[in-house]
Amino acid sequence: MDSIQVYPKIEASDGQPAPHGAEAPNFTALYPRLINFGVAYSDLEKIRRTARDWTAFSRALGDLAGFYLDRAEKEWKSGRSETSRVEWKRAADYYHYSQLKLPDSSFKEGLRQASGKCYAKAASLLDPPAIRFEIPFRSIDLVGYLRIKRPGAPCVILIGGLDSSKEVELHYFAEIFLRRECSVVYFDGPGQGELYDKGSMAWGFEHVISAVIDFLHKNNHIAPAALGCFGVAFGGYLACRAAACNPEIAACISIGGFFDARVLCKLPPLAQTLCLKAFGLTSDRDISEVAQHIDLAPLAGQMQAPLLIVHGTADHLVDMEQITALQNWACGPVDALVLEGAEHVCCDRFNECLPAMGDWMLSQLLYKKP
Repeated sequence: MDSIQVYPKIEASDGQPAPHGAEAPNFTALYPRLINFGVAYSDLEKIRRTARDWTAFSRALGDLAGFYLDRAEKEWKSGRSETSRVEWKRAADYYHYSQLKLPDSSFKEGLRQASGKCYAKAASLLDPPAIRFEIPFRSIDLVGYLRIKRPGAPCVILIGGLDSSKEVELHYFAEIFLRRECSVVYFDGPGQGELYDKGSMAWGFEHVISAVIDFLHKNNHIAPAALGCFGVAFGGYLACRAAACNPEIAACISIGGFFDARVLCKLPPLAQTLCLKAFGLTSDRDISEVAQHIDLAPLAGQMQAPLLIVHGTADHLVDMEQITALQNWACGPVDALVLEGAEHVCCDRFNECLPAMGDWMLSQLLYKKP
């Protein structure tokens, strides 16, 4: 009989207590997001009780990711593919979040790559399988995953935010639509994920979506009956932009999205760096330099597709003025799900908004008139 595996002991980065008077980071503020996207509460509590700072938090979460990765590999060799699938996916989630609060470095990039490699191992074991693809776009290749519920099913294109991962957040959001008989595609565009330092969003994300749509139409195994678009946070803004410029998109959901660059000044330093890099600028540039690229106003009159806006009133980045601007900008039907007291992207209220989003998208795509 195999010996029982023991979880690694989690300690502070240097094993010393926090300096007297030092204020520990508020790790629990991240709990709603991390727990909803695959990190166990019990593991977070172990780390919280010992970690002194975000570096210690990252290293402890990365150590746990390595533990789950080792377990996945051992279970695979023993022929237990289902457990391997679960543990590879868990390792992907943990590696992703272990780098979330770290500044740019080779260490951060190594954790990001480890997350992607773990997901790739689990991809073929998912139901339906996640099929990796590459789409030539300008000087780069867009990389992502296609999951086909059945040929001819409606398909939802998912777009991530500044610090989202196609292997983590978009994977979990995709499950909402898969359970409602839709196919899904999620990917990295210029400045996102695997393409973090490649290309620029200034090229126009609507053109990225056009390339993805062309790829879907050329894939004989999917032949989507209708196309929807979903975006989270900054991806919510990008989804609205894509839907306004691509009339083939029959419905659009924005959760935590916004209208224009007025939100930029509220971004924390790490997010500002991500935004600058996404638009091909170095971290020493001023965030105001990307403002000209983040504005839906020039597309007024083009958004004909039905739009669902999901927003929390306690969102520290996006205020109701932005939501009102989105509502007034859209020309087609607009539905708004506003959750009183919910945080950014409504992570603390997913039990209320995720089923509603899935049902809304299905109702728009399934009954779309030819």
